[in-house]
Amino acid sequence: MNVPLILAGSLAVLGAGVHGAGGEILVVRNLSPASLPGSRFGGPKATMAMIRASWHIATVGFLTAGVALLLAGTVLDGDVKRAVAIVGASAATGFAAVVVGVGLASNRATGALWRHPGPALLSVTAVLAWIGAL
Repeated sequence: MNVPLILAGSLAVLGAGVHGAGGEILVVRNLSPASLPGSRFGGPKATMAMIRASWHIATVGFLTAGVALLLAGTVLDGDVKRAVAIVGASAATGFAAVVVGVGLASNRATGALWRHPGPALLSVTAVLAWIGAL
């Protein structure tokens, strides 16, 4: 058993659950299709559908990385364990880099990064995943 990988995988799965359910209830459902712009793919309803789909695709990505890390930390062995752990750690690092990078670029300050648990959760997940993978 690899405790850092199990912790990283558990955080990712928990984060996926919160992102999926919490995001749908607190963010996506509160968007008004009438206030959204249309695009070349359709009107405001199509924009709303794309936002919802993108939101939940991200949730599936978090869940997939978490399951990979949990498998690597519990049932896999040898080279397969290491390969799956590196894939999970790479995904967690990518998620953290995007969130931190976008947060910094959007706000030009670090304060916004601490108001939402996502950047810290994703960063801790990535660090734990790499500790377990290496």
